[in-house]
Amino acid sequence: MGHYDAYIKGHDIPDTFTFDLIAPYKSKKSLIFISREDSNEFAKKLKCDIVYIDPPYNSRQYSRFYHVLENITCWRKPELHGVALKPDPENMSDYCRNKAKIVFKELIDSLDCKYIVVSYNNTYESKSSSSKNKMTLEDIETALSARGEVQQFETSHNFFNAGKTDFNDHKELIFIVKVK
Repeated sequence: MGHYDAYIKGHDIPDTFTFDLIAPYKSKKSLIFISREDSNEFAKKLKCDIVYIDPPYNSRQYSRFYHVLENITCWRKPELHGVALKPDPENMSDYCRNKAKIVFKELIDSLDCKYIVVSYNNTYESKSSSSKNKMTLEDIETALSARGEVQQFETSHNFFNAGKTDFNDHKELIFIVKVK
């Protein structure tokens, strides 16, 4: 829970709880999908205009670090273990392992769409091995450029720091691919 706790630290959080369900937006021309399915499997069934991808980048499994929000959403109260009070492993992502660039390329190659938008940040030079990106900037650029014309945009962005890394020029990168 440390990451979630650190993210909200210093913010005024009300002590009330509101549980509003997310309703997918529908119109005659658009539909937004919300799914917990494996992204690589889901992508094989999808045909659309635009796909937005924001995969995990490092070895920190989201399901272990952000389990509080997941458990509230699923209305569960699992047994928690250890000092960090984490649940049993569930929904572990290959994007948080050394094969991240392989599964990313598989995902990008399987998309049937007109545009691909990918969010990424430049934490690939982190001093902490658990924070270091599993995909390099070059891995992402190679996978995306194989699908079409790529435009890259960047902006300065605040970063989370557990104390081992100091980023002087942290950036959030957005890639937009016009698929061939």
